[in-house]
This record gives sequence, C-alpha cells and structure tokens, in this order.
Amino acid sequence: MPVAVKAQSNDPPTRCKTVAARMLSVGDQFHSKGSVLCPQDRVRPLQNQKPMISCHHTQKLLRGEVGEIGDLCSRKQRRIYPSKSGSNSSKSRSSGRESGKPSLIKPFGTMVMQLRPELEWNPVVGATHYLVTLQASDSTEKLEQVVHTGNSLRYPQAWPKLQYGRNYRVTIFAYQKQRIISSDHDTLELLIEEEANLIQDAVTAINQLPLSPVEAAKELDTAYMSAKLFHESINALEKVRQAGQSNHQLNQLLADRYYQVGQSELAASIGVEAQLPTRTKFPQK
Repeated sequence: MPVAVKAQSNDPPTRCKTVAARMLSVGDQFHSKGSVLCPQDRVRPLQNQKPMISCHHTQKLLRGEVGEIGDLCSRKQRRIYPSKSGSNSSKSRSSGRESGKPSLIKPFGTMVMQLRPELEWNPVVGATHYLVTLQASDSTEKLEQVVHTGNSLRYPQAWPKLQYGRNYRVTIFAYQKQRIISSDHDTLELLIEEEANLIQDAVTAINQLPLSPVEAAKELDTAYMSAKLFHESINALEKVRQAGQSNHQLNQLLADRYYQVGQSELAASIGVEAQLPTRTKFPQK
C-alpha cells in the first residue's frame, strides 16, 4: 500500500505561483492534511480513502477525486438542488425598506442548511404585530406563528424541523391591529442531505487545521459557497471581523457577500466598496 508523504511546503509563495486548493483531510498519496495545492499538483487517494479537497477559485468541494488539481477544480460541478423548477439559489433580496414590506433578511440567501433557522425581516412602520407562515412546496399544511415583539422569529419548537431536499415558502404579514398593511414572501431551499454532510465534514476538517483566523475563515467561505450558503459564509466572516482579527482582504470578501444577498447597507458598513461579480465597483452613494 502506498504511504502518504509530507507535502513539500505549506507556504504558497515558495511552492505555488497560484494556490488553487487545499487538502482538507488525510488519505492522499502525495499531499498531507492542510497542504496547499498548485494547479499542476496531482492527487491520488490511498486505498479505501476519499480525501477532501477545497478548490479556492471555483468554490468546489471534492472528495476522493483522482487527477490534476487544475483540471479537477475547473470541471463543471454537477449540482443537485431540491427545486425542480430551476430556482435561482443565489438570488439576492432587496432590503424591502423602501417598499414598506416585511421582506425576509435572514437567513441570508436562498439555500439553507439549518433545519431550525431563525427568521428576520425588515420592520414595517406602523405595524403592531406580524404573522409568519411556513409551508413546504409539496404540502398543503401551513404553520403559523404570531410575533408581537420585534421583527424576528426563533424557529418555534412546536414546528417540525425543516427537511433536507425540500423547498419552503415563508410569508410574513404586517398587521396594524386587525388590518393587514403589508406582506411579503420568500423561498428557502434545503440542501440534499448528502451535500449537507459533505459541507459539515469540510467545516469540521477546516476547524481542525492549524490556520490563522483569516485563513480559516477563507476556507470556510469556500466550503459554504460551494452550495451558495451565504448565511453560513457571512457568519464565519463576521465572527473574525467582530473579534478584530480580520484584514482588508477578508473585509472585502464580507462586503461582497453582503452585496450579493442584496444587503448593500450592511456591505457599506464594512468600510470597503462591495464589488460586482465582474469586479466592477458599484457607485458611491
């Protein structure tokens, strides 16, 4: 049986002109756990092993793949989303404040891995309370909860957990006493369980690596964004920033993520300009 050897170096400037990926686990013949990988590096799992790799630029997670990193990371990834109607999993949400609607803010983005997510929406001026309803797209059962204080709802214990692979419609009604003054709805898409398990394994592996807070947050962002999990990515980046351990690069990444989910005000609060996918900066206010 081949024996895994220690990677030449974990220092990107001395080994890779361009760092393409990182080996997140043991089980490869040529690269140890935590090693950075160059595009020309080849990976080959040991017998009965499925090492995990994080592709940085393409934001993909690979497990048990064989071949050259540049080729593996650039291949089109087969995505399996619960929606059969071709929904846009990375769609952004507007702030909703201008329209006076209780638009959903959190979870950020549409794709969800949490089975009991906390919901937060934009407050509506004049609203005395809110009614939140939740309904699976393939069910007629509708769950309801009245919120008398604030503009958020911790997932009720009386509600059944969300299920992997299903879509849910969240509708929020703003009431002024007995009259509905505004409403809005959005969709949450749950990952399939296989993909959720892969990401959870990657997160566990990243947290075990001897990385700086910034490098760990970047790796977590790659893992979460492999499935468009904006909420988890933003939380990981914010944790580092709030601890005062961030840098300009990470702040830029966080601002971009906020902008991508339609939260331009939160993006602006970071203190750097969020950038469009084309890397074109949006105009200053």
